[in-house]
Amino acid sequence: MKKIKYFIPSFLLMIIIFMFSSQTGEESAGLSLKITLFIQKIFPIFTSQETLHFLIRKAAHMSEYALLTFTFLYGYSHCHISYKKICIFSILSTFLYACTDETHQLIVGGRAGQFTDVLIDTSGGFIALLIFFIFILYKKKHSLE
Repeated sequence: MKKIKYFIPSFLLMIIIFMFSSQTGEESAGLSLKITLFIQKIFPIFTSQETLHFLIRKAAHMSEYALLTFTFLYGYSHCHISYKKICIFSILSTFLYACTDETHQLIVGGRAGQFTDVLIDTSGGFIALLIFFIFILYKKKHSLE
C-alpha cells in the first residue's frame, strides 16, 4: 500500500490526458492550430500548415505518453522488481491507458478513437524506454569506474 504513492505522478498525468481527451475535436484542433501558427511564424520554412499541424498533434501524443511512461518507470522502480519487469510493466501500462484513452474519445464529440493513435502513443512510451535504458547503461558504466 505504501508503494502506491510512487504512482501519484502517473495518476495525475492520466487525469490531465483524460481532460485533454475530453475536449471536442474543434477545441483540440484549435489549441494545436495556435501552436502551429506560432511555429510557422518563427520558422517560415514550414510552408504546409496542414502537414505541420499533423506533425504537432502526433508529436504531442508521443510526448505526453513518453512522459506517462517515465512516471510508470518511476512508480515500478520502487516495487523492487528487475529492470526488465519495470520496462515491461511500464510499457504495458502505457499501452493499456492509450487504449482506454482512445476508447474514451469515441464518445467525445468530433473525436475518433483510432488504433493508429494508440500505436503513436505507445511509440512515445518506447522512446521513453530507450532513454531509460541508456540512462541505466550510463549509470552502470560509471558506477564501475
